[in-house]
Amino acid sequence: MSNKKAITFGTLVTGTLFLNSMPFCVLFDSGPTPFMLTRSAIQLDLEHFKVENNCIIKLPNDSIVECPFLYKHVFISIGEYIFLGDLNLFDLSDLDIILGMNRLHIYEAKIGCKDLKVILSDEKGREVCFYG
Repeated sequence: MSNKKAITFGTLVTGTLFLNSMPFCVLFDSGPTPFMLTRSAIQLDLEHFKVENNCIIKLPNDSIVECPFLYKHVFISIGEYIFLGDLNLFDLSDLDIILGMNRLHIYEAKIGCKDLKVILSDEKGREVCFYG
């Protein structure tokens, strides 16, 4: 799935967020997709978070991707707010990270597809808005 194709889905929001202080193209998915990280984002120093995973995941466009590894307990920052997530490694062309409701519900996520806005609550209950 590409960023351009993701925009055609009514339940997705795309934009840029930072992981380990580096910018990446992110897709917020209101479906049950788990958190995912592409091989292009492997430039991050995440090896100490890496565990074998070997799972298969269905994406919002119904394509299937293999995820050989999982990066556990990775910090994802949106502005000054930090969120913890497990990221499955996968291969896609145009996207670096997919954040799905499979884990976003923990942060009481609200995805406003019409406004291209995602609202998350951090562990202290503070809300942060992400605009795609």
